[in-house]
Amino acid sequence: MVGKIGILVNTDRNTDDIVGLVKAAVDSGNQVSIFMMDDGTTIAKELCDKLCDVAEITLCDHSAREKGAEPVEGVAASSQFQNAVMMHEADKVVVF
Repeated sequence: MVGKIGILVNTDRNTDDIVGLVKAAVDSGNQVSIFMMDDGTTIAKELCDKLCDVAEITLCDHSAREKGAEPVEGVAASSQFQNAVMMHEADKVVVF
C-alpha cells in the first residue's frame, strides 16, 4: 500500500530501527512524517542527518526546551498541534 506513514518518536532509543523503517517505507513509495517529543527531541540531529532528505521531521518545541535539545536545521519546531495533524493525515502511525 502506498500512503502516508506517521512516526511518533518519544524516546531516544531505537534510532537504527526508525531509520530502517523510514527508508523501507519511502522505498515502497510512501510519504513519511516524523514528530518527536519528550526524549525523542534529543535525537533530532541524528535523525535529520539520516532522514531529512526523505521525510518531513518536526519536533515539539516545548519538549525540546525541557530536554535541552538544540535547534536543528531541517527540523521544524512546532507544537502538539502538528502531532495531531500528522495523526489525522497518516494512514498508519508507528510509535517509538
